[in-house]
Amino acid sequence: MINNTVRRSQLVSPWGVGAIVPFPDDESLMIAGLDMWRFGDNYRCPEEFLVKDDRLVKRLGVSELRLPPDYREPGKGYRYANITIPAVRFPRWHYCPFCGTMSKLSYFGTNEKCSGYEWPRGRSCKNRKYRPRLIPERFIVICEDGHIDDLPIAEWIHENHTIKYNENTCKIRRTTGGVSASLAGVRYECSCGASRSLTGATREGALDNVYRCVGAKPWLGVEKDEQNLCGKSVKVVQRGGTNVWYPIIKSSIYIPVDIQDVDNHILDVLERRWSKISSAVDENGMIDKSRTDIIAEIEDVDAELLYKAACAKLNADGDAEINEDISEEEYRLSEYKALLKNSGQDNLKFYCKNYSISKYNNALLPFFKSISLVYKLCETRAFVGFSRLLPDNTKSIREQKAMLSTKSVHWLPAVQVFGEGIFFEFDEERLRLWAAQDVVKNQVAKLSQSYNQMSSRYGKPSIQMNAKYALIHTFAHLLINQLSFDCGYGSSSIRERIYCDLGPEEHNMYGVLLYTASGDSEGSMGGLVRMGKAGNIEDVIMDAIENARWCSADPICIQSEGQGPDSCNLAACHNCALLPETCCENGNRILDRALVIGKSDQKNLGYFNL
Repeated sequence: MINNTVRRSQLVSPWGVGAIVPFPDDESLMIAGLDMWRFGDNYRCPEEFLVKDDRLVKRLGVSELRLPPDYREPGKGYRYANITIPAVRFPRWHYCPFCGTMSKLSYFGTNEKCSGYEWPRGRSCKNRKYRPRLIPERFIVICEDGHIDDLPIAEWIHENHTIKYNENTCKIRRTTGGVSASLAGVRYECSCGASRSLTGATREGALDNVYRCVGAKPWLGVEKDEQNLCGKSVKVVQRGGTNVWYPIIKSSIYIPVDIQDVDNHILDVLERRWSKISSAVDENGMIDKSRTDIIAEIEDVDAELLYKAACAKLNADGDAEINEDISEEEYRLSEYKALLKNSGQDNLKFYCKNYSISKYNNALLPFFKSISLVYKLCETRAFVGFSRLLPDNTKSIREQKAMLSTKSVHWLPAVQVFGEGIFFEFDEERLRLWAAQDVVKNQVAKLSQSYNQMSSRYGKPSIQMNAKYALIHTFAHLLINQLSFDCGYGSSSIRERIYCDLGPEEHNMYGVLLYTASGDSEGSMGGLVRMGKAGNIEDVIMDAIENARWCSADPICIQSEGQGPDSCNLAACHNCALLPETCCENGNRILDRALVIGKSDQKNLGYFNL
C-alpha cells in the first residue's frame, strides 16, 4: 500500500487508529492498532520520531510520545526508509460495480476482481474479458462502545426466508436505483431466492433479531471477541459518516521549567537533552551525574551548572502531581501561571512577555488585568483514543488508551505545532461583581439547562455552569472573528485555549489564549503578536464588541432560547459568534452574545456594559 499516503498529522486527526481512510481507486482501509506500528528495525524508537513534552507524557501515563512515521523513498537522505503505517481492509463486504456480485474479503488480503457468477437475470461478468475490481460496501454497523463491523447483509435478507444462508452455496448481489433514491432503492438478493431492501434498517433496534454486537475490532484484527461479547444493539451508518469515528485529542502548551540564574545556553541544552538525562534517574529519584557530565562535555557547557539545572528541573514544583487522574483545569494551571508573567527565552520553545493593562488605552482598564504577548509557543497534540456514534470524553485516559492496541503500549502518537499568541487576563473583581447579578444568573441557568440535557444524553455528569466561562468563551469567538476581518487570518488558523473552570470555581483562572499553531507558516510570522501590542489590540477589541451588538439574524438570534449544536447556545449563530469547529474547544457550544454586550432591555447583562 506504499502509494496510499497520508500526512503524518492526519494520523492524529482525522485518520488515527480505528478510522476508515478513503483512498483513491475505491480503496477503503482502517488504520491498525499501535502494537502493529513499526519505527525502523530497532526496538527503541529512533530519536527522530520522539516528541518531547514531559508534562503531557506524565498526564497521559506513558513514557514516550512519537511522531507518526512518514514514508521516504530509499536513497532520499532518510535513515528509516520504507516505514509504513499498517492498515486492514474494511469494510470486508465488496461488490462489483457492473453486475453487483458481492464477496466478503479478508481483513488482510488484497482487493479482488468480480468472480463472474452468472445470474439467471440481469447483468453478469461471466463472459467479460476484463472483470472489474470490487468496491467496498457503503453501509456498516457500529455500537456505542466503539466496536464496528460489516453490515450483516446475509442475516438481514434471510431473516424471514425459509432457506438459511450457506456461505458455501449462496451468492449475494447488490442492486441500486429504480423505484427510489432512498434506502428502499438499495436491495440485496441471494441466489437461493431471498431478497430484501435496506428499508427500515436504520431504525433503532432494527437489526436486533438478526445481529447483536460481537465486539468486533478490525483495527486490532479481532473479528469476534469471544471473551467479552458485547451484545449491544448496533446502528446502521455510512462508512464515511462523521459519527463513525470521533478522535480524542489531549493537547498541551509546552512550558519550560523556570530556573533562575541559569545561562540560556545551558537551558537550551537541558531542553534538547532532557530525555537522555531523565532516563538516567535512579530509584531514589536522583539524576546520574556521570550522564550530565558526558552531555556537558559533548555540548561544551559547565558540567556542574548543567547538573544543578537538571536537578532543579526534576524537582520543579507541580511536576510530580501530574498524572492521568487530574482534571483538565488542574493540568492547565501551570500554563496559566506561566502566561501571567515573563516566561521562557527566545531560544526556547516558549517565550512570553506580560504587560499590565495600564500600558494600554484606558478604555480596556476596567475589563482586563493584563495582556501577554506570546512570541513563541509549541503545542503538542496527542491521540489517546476515539469513540463512535457520539463524542465521548467520559472515560478515563486509561480506558481510552485500551482501545488502541491488543496489549499495553508505553507510547502514543503525537504531533507538535509552533506558533504565537495573545493572552488576555480578565479582571477578577469585575467578573465577580458582574456574575453576582440576578440577571446574569438567570441567563446562565438557561445555558446550564441545555448543556445538562446534552450531558445526560451523552452519559456525562450534570454541572452548574460558570457564567465567567461562558463570557470568556464567547469573547474569544468574537475576537477571533474580528482578527480574521482586520488582519486577513483565516478564521480556522486561530484557536482558543480557555483558562477558566467550566463548573464550580476551584482554580481561580480567568483568561483565554488566542494562538496560531499549525504545520504551515500561516500566522507564525509575528502578525498576531503585533496585533496584541498597545495601539492595535484596543481597536480590535472595541470593534469586536460593537459588531457583536447587531447580528444579521437579529432579533431572532438575540432572543433565542436555544440554538446551535445540541441547542447549547443562546444568542450565538453562524452570522455572529460561531467559528470553524477546529478553533473551538467545545464544538461551538456554550456561547451567548448577550453576556458580552447585554440586551436592549437588560444592558447590565453584558460584561462590557456594567
